[in-house]
Formats: sequence, structure tokens, C-alpha cells
Amino acid sequence: MEEKNVLLAPVDGKCVSLNEVPDEMFAEKIMGDGVAFRYEGDAIYAPCSGIVRVVANTKHAIGIQNEEGLEVLIHVGVDTVNLAGKGFETLVVQGQKIKQGQQILRIDRAFMDQQHINLITAMVLTNYKDFQYDILSLDQNVVHNQTEIIEFSKNKIKKVEEKKMKYKKLCEDIIQYVGGRENIINVTHCITRLRFKLKNEDKADTKALNQLDGVMKIIQTGGQYQVVIGTHVDDVYDELVEIGQLNKEVPLDIDEGDTEQKSILSRFLVLMSGIFQPILSILMASGMIKALLKLVVLAGWLNETSGTYTILNSLGDALFYFFPVAIGWSAAKKFGIKEIYGITLGACLTYPAIVSLSSAEPLYTLFAGTIFEASVFTEFLGIPVILPGAGYASSVIPIILIVFVAAKIFKFLNKKLPAMIRSFFVPFLTLIITLPLALIVIGPIAMFIQDLLGELVQLIVGLNAGIAGLFLGTFWSVLVMFGLHMPIIMMFNVNISTYGYDIINPLIFSGALATMGAVLGVIIRTKSVQEKNIAVPALFSTFFGVNEPSLYGVLIPRKKIMFSCFLSAGIGSMIAGFCGAKLYAFGASGPLGLPCFINPNGIDIGFIGLCIGAVVSFALALIAALIIGDKKDANAIQLGKE
Repeated sequence: MEEKNVLLAPVDGKCVSLNEVPDEMFAEKIMGDGVAFRYEGDAIYAPCSGIVRVVANTKHAIGIQNEEGLEVLIHVGVDTVNLAGKGFETLVVQGQKIKQGQQILRIDRAFMDQQHINLITAMVLTNYKDFQYDILSLDQNVVHNQTEIIEFSKNKIKKVEEKKMKYKKLCEDIIQYVGGRENIINVTHCITRLRFKLKNEDKADTKALNQLDGVMKIIQTGGQYQVVIGTHVDDVYDELVEIGQLNKEVPLDIDEGDTEQKSILSRFLVLMSGIFQPILSILMASGMIKALLKLVVLAGWLNETSGTYTILNSLGDALFYFFPVAIGWSAAKKFGIKEIYGITLGACLTYPAIVSLSSAEPLYTLFAGTIFEASVFTEFLGIPVILPGAGYASSVIPIILIVFVAAKIFKFLNKKLPAMIRSFFVPFLTLIITLPLALIVIGPIAMFIQDLLGELVQLIVGLNAGIAGLFLGTFWSVLVMFGLHMPIIMMFNVNISTYGYDIINPLIFSGALATMGAVLGVIIRTKSVQEKNIAVPALFSTFFGVNEPSLYGVLIPRKKIMFSCFLSAGIGSMIAGFCGAKLYAFGASGPLGLPCFINPNGIDIGFIGLCIGAVVSFALALIAALIIGDKKDANAIQLGKE
């Protein structure tokens, strides 16, 4: 063979056959040909120089393409996708140039041993059919960056034009054999698979598809018709969309298993799960810190004016206040741009000078006397900028939309601008276009929806507090998810200062109890230590009034439990509303704030109704969770296997 190249060992250990990997995707060489390694170390090294093409969100798999075009996938362990990144530390990012022998991944061995994880690691050539190669060191002890494992030559590498023609023929055949363009509802892709939603799967010729050169395997499950291609699936997908004149779906960045995206809501929940997954552990920690601080203050062990409290409170509160920064980082990863874009845009939303503008005197008012009335605090090139009264701190949805827009702008510019000027002008133009759009368009739209919801809540409460309780109690967590709850919270203050009490806050009190019931049900039903490690701190945080860990870590990945929890909260709130429950003072959040609902003249039917509603909500949510079980949705993040 000519022009030899080699892949070196990525670990210190023993090189074994792929047949020893207890996963048919590797053992049957569906993902490609190669070898596996058994080892005791905690580091993975690059077997070749090249560009990192794939870094799984769950950190268990990294794909590298060397300068000759060879695609090498390093997949660590069996079922490690289910660890959601725990026990792994990736040392490279997608698009990064790396050198042979460079450390790319670190493993927490103690954690893996505790979880009884089989860490046998596969190294496969996903486009091996384009190369001549020999496996050199099978069943031998190897040393990282020294032992030659696979020798290959590039005399069979296709030219770009030839590869494009190959993909064109492959895509034409795929479209034909899935039943034609008219049988395709939509198609997206993950790290290795095309995922079709077909009108009629019976029209698909699975046998013919399995025989196509370029198709590794067909998987039919969860309402999806999955065509396994390999790590070059994004190239095939682009060609498929162009040839079939299909609408592009937002690609998934990890294999999500057997998913069935039935609705916009399902897609939204999957997106939210994916964005919150990387920050879930620190979200839990922050929630626990805030909860513990409330406990020690209530016990009289610490004063809120002390320096100790201030320092610890900043640790617990920082993530929640700077949510746009953290969410921006994670959303950037999800939407396929560098994380620094999301971090920068999120930081702009919480930048002190921007925040302080909303507390200053407005310059003038737009649309005075209408439902669109809004105060203008500043201008950008003469265009009015409308800011929320509380700023964008702790908001979620605005930054997700902003980063989504930034990703679209970035990819457009990266495609259209000449290569020699991209490194400067793509970041410059992406940021300078996105932020004004965010403050002038995206933010004001969210504010208008907020104000509209506030008016709607006041209207419903004025008609009947019980019906308002059912409505507001059921949808309160949804409003929180979208960051649309702030105007309603402001009503609490106005009502207490005006009337001496508020009748809206009692209509959301049962939400915390319903959430606690649902999370407790998951804790009882689950056998997974990992899930208990998420749910137990979340339950503790909710008790002390910090609901985000339960919402994002436990409920969103379990849609049925989430909906039953919301409805349970609505029923309890309806009882409180019909009984005339009122809030007379502000105090602790969650169940600890119960004394704030006691009438200064003594316990009345309103307080009793509030307590009954809370107990009913807790019981209904708990029973529903026990019946439904702890299993995550089929379309939840991390269920798939490579």
C-alpha cells in the first residue's frame, strides 16, 4: 500500500476485537470497522491529528477527521450515554484542531467503578470503505501515542466531487425506498442517523435500504424510521434535503434514542431538556444552597445582614440571577455555535448598565392608552428600546430565542463570507446584528405577551377566583418556563399595598405541594441511583421555595408526570380560590410561607381551604406519579445508545 498512515493507541491497556464490545452497533460493525480497548487509566488520547467533528453532549463519544479524510469515532463504555456526562470531562470542542497524542477526554474512574460501568472503549473507522487498512496490534498490550494500532492508506479516498455524487445517488435511493417524497412527513438527524417521520412505514422497502452501500442499518421504533449512516450523516442530510426539497429540521446534537416528536410541545420539551441538561448539576447545587440558607435563617443560626449570609447567598443566587448567561452557553452548544456567543449575549442581557436603564425615568411612552402601551427607556440609532421592569435577570426563553437567531446569522455569514475574512467578520457581524434585534424585537414581544397574560389573569380573577385558581394553578409552571410570570408577581405587591391582602398568590401556592408529590413519587418508583441523586435534592429545594431543579431536572423529562402535576396544582388552587384564600404578608416561599396566609383576625375558611387544596394537590400528584412510574419519555434526552 502507498502513502501509509497510522492510528496510535488512545489508551494504555490491551487492544481487543470489536466483538468483545457488548453492543451490537459495534460488535456487528454497524458503526464501522476497528478495535476496542480494555484499560485501567483515566485518560483518552487522540489516535491521530485532525479536526474534532463530533463531541457528544453526553461526553462519552468523540469523532475526529484527519487530514486524509479518515473518520475515527472514539466511544467510551457501554450505555455511558445514560450517565448524561457525569464522570466525563471533555478536553476538546467541536471544530478544534488537535494533534496526535493530545489528551481529549478524562474519566472519573472512581465514579465509574461505583456505578459498575463497563468502560471498554471502541475506536472505529466510520468511513472505512473509502480506505485500505490493516489492524496491527490485536490482542496485544499497547501504550498510548506509541503503539501503532491501524495502518491505512489514502489511495482510495474519493475526491469531493465524487463523494458528492455518491451522496446524491445514496440520497435518491433512500428517498425512493422510504416510499418517495410524498411519504415523508419530515426528517432530521442526530450524530449517526437520519430520522424519518413517514406517513406509512409499510411503503418503505427496508430490505432494499439495508442493502444500499452507505446504509449501516435500519431501525424502526418509537414512530420513527431511522437510517443509520455514520458520523458523516450531516453531509448526507444536507444532500437529502436538497434533492428531496424537504424542509430542514433543527438537527439533534446527540443520539436521543427512540424518539417520536408528535407536536410542537414535545419538541419544545426535548429542546428544554437538552439545554438544561449540562447545567442541571450546578442548578441542583444552587437550589440546595438557597434552601439550606433559608433553613438556617429560620432556625436563627444566621442573620440575613451578616457577611456570611451575603457570601453564601451569592453562591446560591448567582446562577438564578445570571440565568441568561448559563442558558446562553448551553443553548449555543445545542444550536451548533461556539459557547462564547451564548455567554456574551446572555451577559449583555444582565449587564449592569442595561439593567439600570429599566429602573430610570422613561424617555416617553408608546401607544399610550392601549394594550400596547410601553415605556421607552433608551434608543438605539433612534429606534425605541423597550425593557422589562425587572430586567432580563432570571429569564429563560428570551435568551434561547436570541441564541437561536444568532446561530442562524452565524451559519449564514459563515457560509456566505470569503474564508479569508471569516475569523473576524463572522463574530463581529453576528453579535452586532443579534443584540439590537434582541432588545428591539425579541424582548418587547416577550414583554407584550407578559402584559397580556397579566391582564387576562386579572380578568379571570375578577370573574371567579375558583376558576382563576384552576387556570393559574395549572399553567403557572408553564409561565415560569417561558419567563412570563413577572407581571403577575408584581400584582402581589400592588394588591397588598392597596387592599392589605392579595387573592392571586394563593392561587399558585398548591404548585409547590403538587411538585413535591410528583417528585416524591419519582423517588419512590425509581431504582436508579442517578435519578435519586437528582430528585432528592430537587424535592428538598422545592420545600424551601426553589422549584427550578424539580421542574427542569425531574418533571420536563417526564411529560405525563409533569402534566398530571400541573393539573393537580390547578385542582388544589381551585379549592383555595373558591374558599377565598388571601395572602396578607410576604415571607418564605413554598410550604414554609404558609403562616403568611393567616388572617390577622384569626384562621378563617380561606386559610383552611388553602391547606385542603395543598394537601389535595400533593396527594393527587403523588398518586399519579406512582401510577405512571419514573420512566422518562421516549423523546427525552439521553435515552439512545450509540
